[in-house]
Amino acid sequence: MTIDLFDVVVMNVEGIISYRNTKHCICISISNNKYFVINTDHRQMYDDFKINFKDYDFLNNQDRFIACSEMHTITPDRTIENVGKLNIEDINKIVNKIKNSKILKKKEKDLVLPEIESWLSKLQDKAK
Repeated sequence: MTIDLFDVVVMNVEGIISYRNTKHCICISISNNKYFVINTDHRQMYDDFKINFKDYDFLNNQDRFIACSEMHTITPDRTIENVGKLNIEDINKIVNKIKNSKILKKKEKDLVLPEIESWLSKLQDKAK
């Protein structure tokens, strides 16, 4: 299964995220297998933000929260299902969260931001 940046996938996270077997995850780096997770509840410690169920069928009529405090390394062979893609507004929120995070290390930011910025640039070129 091919995964693109900002695809939302259900993944087997057993042994990676201790409290779940499967989780909705958002790809933030293909080359480094980095993902943010989607949580049911808002928790400030996760530096999260809300995504609205009306924007995404895969949220099953419940608002959720993208946790931006930790990049999880998950190999794509753990993918169970690709359920959608984030809209550009939420993609921009993630990019801003990464850039302005006081939790993520500079090394982590430097790992994902060039790939994201290149992807966004290509997306903008296609829109022209």
